[in-house]
Amino acid sequence: CSHLGTIKVPVSWEALVKLVNWFYSNELSSPPSGCLWDYMETEEKLCKLRPYVELCWLAEFWFLEDLKEDCSNVIVSCLDSARTLSIKIIQIAADFSLWKLAEVAANYIAPFYRQLHDSGELEALDDMLVNMVRVASVRLSQEGGRNSR
Repeated sequence: CSHLGTIKVPVSWEALVKLVNWFYSNELSSPPSGCLWDYMETEEKLCKLRPYVELCWLAEFWFLEDLKEDCSNVIVSCLDSARTLSIKIIQIAADFSLWKLAEVAANYIAPFYRQLHDSGELEALDDMLVNMVRVASVRLSQEGGRNSR
């Protein structure tokens, strides 16, 4: 007796298309870059990056280390373009339990911690994530103090 199995994964169609292309070509397509990327709104950038976060989770789940590294590299390369993007990515990464990626995003946000905290921009994040950014900020200021001696 044959049983047809179904695998359900919480990722978008866009992420699955990237996965299939990666399986066949061993290359991961990149999001838009240059002026096209620079002039996108944060939400549009997030829509372009979210499939990479989903795929990063799937790659971790399926032990596809090369794919996970490729996805992480794409995401990290886009984070310094807008700190508000880092705030969104840290939450999505945490939702997928991608703690290394969340920590990278926290490090990008860290230099602006006090300003973001005072403006209320961090209120959308879980307390644990706000604390992660705070700790990264403290570590950054301590390292800065050591490097200036």
